[in-house]
Amino acid sequence: MSFSFNFQSLQKSLEKTTKSLTSTLQENLGNLPSANEVTSSFQSNMNHIGKEVSNLKPILKRTQRSLQEKFGSISDISELPQEYKDLEKQVDDLQGFYKKMIKATQQYEIESYDYPPNVRESLNDYTKIINEKFTGLSQATTTSEAEAVLLAPRKEQYPKTFAHQFSKVLKSSREAFLSKKTTGNDAEETDPTESESALSKALLLISNSQYKLGDERLEEDKLIISEFNNKITNILRVDFVKADKLRRKVETARLNFDTVRSEIKELQKGDETVEVPETQSKKLENCEDELVNATELAVEAMKELIKPGEPLNLLTIFSKIQLNYHKNVTEELSSLVDSLTTLPADTKDGEEE
Repeated sequence: MSFSFNFQSLQKSLEKTTKSLTSTLQENLGNLPSANEVTSSFQSNMNHIGKEVSNLKPILKRTQRSLQEKFGSISDISELPQEYKDLEKQVDDLQGFYKKMIKATQQYEIESYDYPPNVRESLNDYTKIINEKFTGLSQATTTSEAEAVLLAPRKEQYPKTFAHQFSKVLKSSREAFLSKKTTGNDAEETDPTESESALSKALLLISNSQYKLGDERLEEDKLIISEFNNKITNILRVDFVKADKLRRKVETARLNFDTVRSEIKELQKGDETVEVPETQSKKLENCEDELVNATELAVEAMKELIKPGEPLNLLTIFSKIQLNYHKNVTEELSSLVDSLTTLPADTKDGEEE
């Protein structure tokens, strides 16, 4: 086997590789930022940091002054217009009124507010539910039927209002009276309602009437929630929040103004003849303009907020809803009383005794 070594070919290959590496290195070096670019970038970042620090200075000064005012170490505080202070008090009073109202009327959002929970009754209800589910499951033959039993709502479920629950009691009492009439040998031949007593008839009438009264109460609740509670809540969350933001802007502008004014006083050191630097004078002028503008916007918003039209309208709506409820209740009870007075008194049972 012969082996030949071509030195010239190897040399050319090395030169080609060297050129390629040199070219790649130059390209990479060319992509690196220059010293000027690095310096410029660093300076730009430092300027950005400097701006952020500069933006924090007014906030820190304002916070410091606010704390000093609260702790009483500073008494030289700019006085806001009396009109503004009067409006602030009226807004606070109106807000307090709305909060007290909504706190009281939120009971309409609780279905059982006129029927407090009863432990014994709750246990009886749970027992009935369990018995109903067990009975249904015992009759189920497939998985889907069992699932339907578990998910099915209760039969004759009454809302947790006094009127509905009273209606339920009256109805069950009537059914108990009627069930006694079905006992005996001729139970299947006699319709218990045909020989229904005046008492059982009265129980049915009152039960139906009470159920209607319960529905009327739920309708009243729904209207008060939508037309009164929700509107007051919206006013508190939107209108008062907007006014509060504007008032905070006034306070911020006032603190900025007093901070600059205090700095100028420190420069003058009690001598008002000392010339104030133009930058400080301009700064004070700008702060004063901001305070005036912020105050005007807040005054306008507060005047709009305290107009008596909206609260008066809400109270009128509330009263109308109550009036309609009591009117319907009165009509229903009047009709019930008329029906009860026309029921003939039972004499049959008394004669048999």
